[in-house]
Amino acid sequence: MDKEFLFVEKDWVLIMDIIENGDVSDISLSGDEDDSIPLIERQAPQIVKRVGADKVGMNDVCRNTISEDEDDGDVMDAEMNFLCNENNPELNNLCDNIMVTPKESIKWKRKPLSTMAETYKAPNFEESVLCSPIQYFKRYIPDDLFTSMAAHTNIYALQQGKSSFKQTTAQELEVLFGLHILTGALKFPRLRMYWDTSLKVNVFWENMSRDRFLELQTNLHLVNNLEKPPENKDKFYKVRPVYTAIRIRCSELPIEENVCVDEGIIPFTGKFSANQYVKGKPSPWGIKVFMLCGKSGIVHDFLLYQGATTELNTTCCKKFGLGPAVVLGFSVPLSKGKGHKLYFDNFFSSYHLFQVLKSQGINAAGTVHQNRFGKNLPFSDDKTIMKQTRGYCEEITNADDITMCKWLDNRPVVLCSNFVGKGSVDEVERWDKKHHKYVKVERPEIVRRYNQAMGGVDLFDQLISYYRVFIRSQKWPLRMIFHSVDFAIVQSWLEYRRDADNLSTPKKKQMDLLSFCIRLADRLILCQKKVTGKKRGHPYDEGLVSDMRVVPRKRGELQPATEIQFDSIDHLPLHDVGAPSRCKFPKCTGHSRIQCRKYKAHLCLQKDRNCFLQFHTKP
Repeated sequence: MDKEFLFVEKDWVLIMDIIENGDVSDISLSGDEDDSIPLIERQAPQIVKRVGADKVGMNDVCRNTISEDEDDGDVMDAEMNFLCNENNPELNNLCDNIMVTPKESIKWKRKPLSTMAETYKAPNFEESVLCSPIQYFKRYIPDDLFTSMAAHTNIYALQQGKSSFKQTTAQELEVLFGLHILTGALKFPRLRMYWDTSLKVNVFWENMSRDRFLELQTNLHLVNNLEKPPENKDKFYKVRPVYTAIRIRCSELPIEENVCVDEGIIPFTGKFSANQYVKGKPSPWGIKVFMLCGKSGIVHDFLLYQGATTELNTTCCKKFGLGPAVVLGFSVPLSKGKGHKLYFDNFFSSYHLFQVLKSQGINAAGTVHQNRFGKNLPFSDDKTIMKQTRGYCEEITNADDITMCKWLDNRPVVLCSNFVGKGSVDEVERWDKKHHKYVKVERPEIVRRYNQAMGGVDLFDQLISYYRVFIRSQKWPLRMIFHSVDFAIVQSWLEYRRDADNLSTPKKKQMDLLSFCIRLADRLILCQKKVTGKKRGHPYDEGLVSDMRVVPRKRGELQPATEIQFDSIDHLPLHDVGAPSRCKFPKCTGHSRIQCRKYKAHLCLQKDRNCFLQFHTKP
């Protein structure tokens, strides 16, 4: 991995030298033919079992990152001294007024936590309406963003001295994005293969030439580089508009009962100052993103990590540290006493964080490092616990009604909570290496709740990896722009599936993620667009078919989408060579050789029956 990363750095330096000292007109930064770049973003993530999973076999990896040797208690404090751009008055007031208990004053006793009543009230979904894929998608990336993107793309091309560049439009960029979405669904190993006529992927060469596709991809911009403020410290300035639009929509969604905070990653191996290495991720190199996700995988908020200029609250960072500051920033919409349950791992956990969340009426639980919770904890040492039977658990509580549980699975695991402890114990299956069979192991309630609710971010990353947009460019803005597209698609599909469940739509009638991607791409490419057709080269099939040759028609032609059917753009009748096909007008049982130029739907166009007109007219 290190050699591959150095290789990318070397290439980047060479490209930058050519750009500064030479002619850039012949340089393509898309790198679609470079097979030496590892396809990290094409790999599906490794399925990882979390602590306390219902069943762990001998080949499963159990995520258990708790290790006292890895942390000396000052890891959070080491990252406190960075600058913050956003100061939330509500958080400032909270941090200034809250009285936290010093570490040396924390006293623990061996006693269970008293049971707390559940107060969560589910949001009302009575007004849920099932929309089309493009309607969900446009909530995250709206039309005005495409318009702005087209204007800034044209400006950038002129700034680069590309006088031959044809001015683009918002509609053309929608086609570009639709084709990019299809590359993630089809997964050809090379970009140029989509325009190979022998493969007959007509949707690409019928809607955009390969050279135009690469030209738009290379010049794609969201902002004007010359308008960057001199005092700007935002490393993501070039892609901030699209991520701001997505974040606004995420914050509008009703928050689920169980939410979690965890780290995500935008895969990128090129040279960028905000790049991070996150151990244990399927794509460890990339841009780190802190995310607030529901149990279903729906994202409610996120934060791009950029080091010293990360948009965190200054007061919280100085008083609690980086991890707790991230959690407190995400917890603002939860602090209204609605009974939400917040989960996070040991990177974010600290005693003061649980204390603050308790004062705000927020239920929280997570794995922890023991040395952040005071000294001389009344737990048995690890050697003593390892001698106990598997499933052994110890529980301690303090005067603030914060509890800690030490549970023995493969090795001791420590969790903390301000609302649940050992509670009701259930049983899970574990593989016993000694006896070569599954055995029943007792599991505390805090472990069960943590395991069931903590996988939202991992689920979201996994869904993105299935049909990620195929892009090999080492330009970080391009990578992040199309990651935002993947983000919006998965988020839209999760929102669609939630609405379908609320409307009691049967699972077999709901679109899966692949069908959702393809339908969304189809609408972006065709809806409100004119059909350009192929302008250059020899057609690969028309010349091989004589004028009167009868070609057998395949069954199962699809109806066009409603958005395309009634957009009144470029729906023209053409005479199709071949056997007549069934008329697609619902009230007609005839057959016709006349088809719509835009969507290839066969319709009757006769003196006494004009199904073509009726089909494209809104009732």
